[in-house]
Amino acid sequence: MYAEPDSASEMRHSTSVRVEKVNFDRRDEVAALYQRITYAADQVCGPRTMTGFYYTSPGYIRCYNKAVDEAVAGVKRTELTAYYQEQVANNTRLASK
Repeated sequence: MYAEPDSASEMRHSTSVRVEKVNFDRRDEVAALYQRITYAADQVCGPRTMTGFYYTSPGYIRCYNKAVDEAVAGVKRTELTAYYQEQVANNTRLASK
């Protein structure tokens, strides 16, 4: 997973998430992998908010979304891609309520 900050002056960060032992036929393992990917994106793209403010930084959101999207695409497994799309749809539905 690689995440690039908004400006060139900011430091670039990366991390890796291992997928070798994931059984993609098991939904719980796919969900656990997705959770590890999203956790890694949060760590790479943080901090989520600026001190003293309670809203999520737009730069964080862009970085996080791009990092998760690229990590899922990089795994190249339809099971993970389908799970990711399901999570995005659920989050969109929740945000619109």
